[in-house]
Amino acid sequence: MSEGSDKRSDVTLSPMRSLLSPKKLIPILGIIGTLVVVFLYSRYLDYYVTAEDAMVDGNIILISANTQGRIMSLPYNIGDPVSKGMELARIDITGFHALSGINRMNASDYRNLESSLKDEESLTLREKQAKDDYARGVKLHKNGFITAQDLEALKTRLKDLDVQLYRTKRLVMTDRMALSISESHPLNYTVHSPINGQIVERIGQIGQVVSPGQPILSVSDPNVFWILAKVKETRMGHVRVGQPVDIDIDTYPSRHFHGHVERILPTSAAAISLLPAENASGTFVKVVQRIPVRIQVDDAKSLKLLPGMSAEIKIHIRKGSPW
Repeated sequence: MSEGSDKRSDVTLSPMRSLLSPKKLIPILGIIGTLVVVFLYSRYLDYYVTAEDAMVDGNIILISANTQGRIMSLPYNIGDPVSKGMELARIDITGFHALSGINRMNASDYRNLESSLKDEESLTLREKQAKDDYARGVKLHKNGFITAQDLEALKTRLKDLDVQLYRTKRLVMTDRMALSISESHPLNYTVHSPINGQIVERIGQIGQVVSPGQPILSVSDPNVFWILAKVKETRMGHVRVGQPVDIDIDTYPSRHFHGHVERILPTSAAAISLLPAENASGTFVKVVQRIPVRIQVDDAKSLKLLPGMSAEIKIHIRKGSPW
């Protein structure tokens, strides 16, 4: 009876032993582990939106030429600090300004001079006509055809026109001087920094001929920066302005920063790229677009974050923790 009992026990345990054999146990544990990972990852996605395609961005201002001429000096190099109002470049305008109203450095002064010259021309003709009328009136008065009162009126009109013409000529002289001063004023051939910042690029070179609006330098404000993250469009439905953000910057691997979503740009990164993708061949491959999200850093005022530094972000889309 003991032998039969042992045999039945072995038969009962054999399926369990077979199930717990390494060949079957390892796949089962693998499936369980995969399910656990999938569950934990789905929980993670319920609480966070992440993006590795992020970088520090800031105000980079292109400083352009304000006149046509040749660059004579660029006193600052890349990395040099500059203050608002400091002279960044000097442009020689000699030989680049023809006497043409369309190219005047100060259009207001030129219009004033043009108006004064027209007034002078008109008053000169009227004064000549008044002189002729007065000379004719003198002859008519001698012959008794007009009264002394009529002759006096002609004389008074001539004097008034003489005074007006004199004042207009003085005004023309003043406008000419104003135009000359405006054309030679330093503000017309020097370029100044609009902000307190740092030179990040020298585009122009000494001796180069530039036109109005052509970039010469670029200046960045080191105190104004933010994180620009490109978030997958499939996750943008959870992102809202004001949500807290965890930030990791590659330059400071031992530090963790905090911020908040400041702005969501109303277009995808591909739509505003310099070379947007075009489907010229007629084939179409759907790709997940990325939406730029601007994130304000709340606790990095004491650090120097430069535009272009790589970062990773994690947006908290729900309160609490998934664990």
